[in-house]
Amino acid sequence: MPALPDRPNLDQLRHQAKDLLKAVRDGEAAAIRRIHAVADQPTLAAAQLAIAREHGFPSWAALKSEIEARARDLEEKAAAFCVASVNGRGALRMLFETPEIATYNFATALLLGEVDRVRAELERDPAAATRTDPATGWQPLHAVSASRWHRIDPSRAESLVAVARLLLDAGADPNVRAGGRDGDWTALRCAVAGEANPGITKLLLEHGAVPEDHDVYLACFGGDGHESLRLVVEHSDDLRESTALAAPISAGDTEGVRILLDAGVGARTLIPGDLFGGGIPVEPLIPPVAAAVDADCPPQLLELLLERGADPDAPGQDGVAPYRKAMRRGRTAYLELLAHHGADTAATDVDRFLFACRDNDHARMQQLLRDTPDLAGRLDEKDHAALVEAAADGRTESVRLMLDAGFPIQARGEDGGTALHHAAFAGSASTVRLLIERGADLESHDTSFDSTPVDWAVVGSGFHPEQAPNPDWTATVRTLIEAGASTAELALDPDAAKPPSPEVAELLRGYGIREVPRS
Repeated sequence: MPALPDRPNLDQLRHQAKDLLKAVRDGEAAAIRRIHAVADQPTLAAAQLAIAREHGFPSWAALKSEIEARARDLEEKAAAFCVASVNGRGALRMLFETPEIATYNFATALLLGEVDRVRAELERDPAAATRTDPATGWQPLHAVSASRWHRIDPSRAESLVAVARLLLDAGADPNVRAGGRDGDWTALRCAVAGEANPGITKLLLEHGAVPEDHDVYLACFGGDGHESLRLVVEHSDDLRESTALAAPISAGDTEGVRILLDAGVGARTLIPGDLFGGGIPVEPLIPPVAAAVDADCPPQLLELLLERGADPDAPGQDGVAPYRKAMRRGRTAYLELLAHHGADTAATDVDRFLFACRDNDHARMQQLLRDTPDLAGRLDEKDHAALVEAAADGRTESVRLMLDAGFPIQARGEDGGTALHHAAFAGSASTVRLLIERGADLESHDTSFDSTPVDWAVVGSGFHPEQAPNPDWTATVRTLIEAGASTAELALDPDAAKPPSPEVAELLRGYGIREVPRS
């Protein structure tokens, strides 16, 4: 009994039925036996039934239904594959499980860099080079530029460039805007956003792609050793007013800052707050030094900005000067750099108190409280966030001193997380234990992700931030669960965008956390 192929063609089977009927009428014995096995009279319906039975189906309708179902299933898989090929999650597994996706249609061929398939399609239909995909609003050049297969399977990097060249040679315009509701994506933006593709970036620039300031900003996050960033700034005319410094400052990327400053970006250029994310409004604009202190950048990055003429005193969005902000955060290296470059070193009693808290200087804290009895009462909500920042750095003793001084344990910091959220994310088991002992709410939800501290710990184990000394996410997660943190919302999803570390995943299995089947 012949089995149906993975991609059965209903038209081909119809032709087989017609050929079978013709063979019967021509008197071929084998064909007559096949028809007589299912019907008395040689009709087209009988021939179709014979074909269906020979493939293991009771009727032609059942065979047709199966073929249509397989076609729908493959169409859905191909559509999901296209999405995964752009966001980079799960595409390799999808292709392994359903290899016929590779040649399913023009869209999958573009994303995989299937040069021969794309060339054949363009020869058959030249207009395909610039036809807009109704599902995404993109043209083919956008799709191949956005493909992440150069990272998923580096052996496809050259073929993706070759496909992009085919499209350009066929008339694709690298500066066409398309895609989504805002329609503001060029092929270059697709190439540099996310995991940048320097090969395609170079090709597009050589073919006249015009980089905009937001392209420079996105290229800073390319994860390709700054290769795409260097290409983009080399082809940019005037970067003196560029706001792209927001990208490397927010990422603590000293080399990225250096590349932009060397390309002419002004070290005093104010940066729109929305480029830092986290709900910061466009106004007020943020000076680079204040932004670097806010982002806890490496001292080398701050020093580079100051050496290139950045204003050491311009306050950030909260109105606090960089020197005072550094003091409040206990950043001694910042204080030395700012003072060396002429910053105003004036500070308030509150600044000095917060510095003592962060520096574990119990004696200084007590002295300031004795000298200024109303000091603790003068701390506002922003000042209380220092507790959260200390917890995020795993400074357990600093957290203890702040709690003793009256800091509210439910004070919130970045992303609306409590001190327990941030200590959990950093993997500081000792800080987590202290906060639990002092009554921290195990089920408190942050205001950005609506997640609990144990959620943050699980995600942190995968990110592995280098904030706390000697982080231990396994101990952190165990401490939270053993203290009573709910695990009802936890799940082990193989397709999760932010999966836990293998060690934490194994721990969660031991607690009976459910595993989500692969999609």
